[in-house]
Amino acid sequence: MLYLVWFKIRQPESLTQRHLMQIWQREAEAALPGVKQGVIKGLWKVSGKREVVAVLDVNTHEQLDEILESLPIMKEMGYGVEIEVYPIHPYENFYELIKKLAT
Repeated sequence: MLYLVWFKIRQPESLTQRHLMQIWQREAEAALPGVKQGVIKGLWKVSGKREVVAVLDVNTHEQLDEILESLPIMKEMGYGVEIEVYPIHPYENFYELIKKLAT
């Protein structure tokens, strides 16, 4: 199952810029193996914002929850991270549905 996951990072006043970047570095280091394993199909930083967009390929909803809750950024500053999750599927599949509905 594919999911579009949108992370919005809010820096608490008590957290310095340097500390935020250290957390984010640990997050990036944890994400890269997921790319190599194929769980993370795509990973992008939104320019000019503290936001990251990912496409994840997981087998179950529980696996998605486990992955998200185990991320360093969630463990270290979960209160400062908003996550939006959208289930997605290939447009080609949607096209096949459209063909059925159009006839």
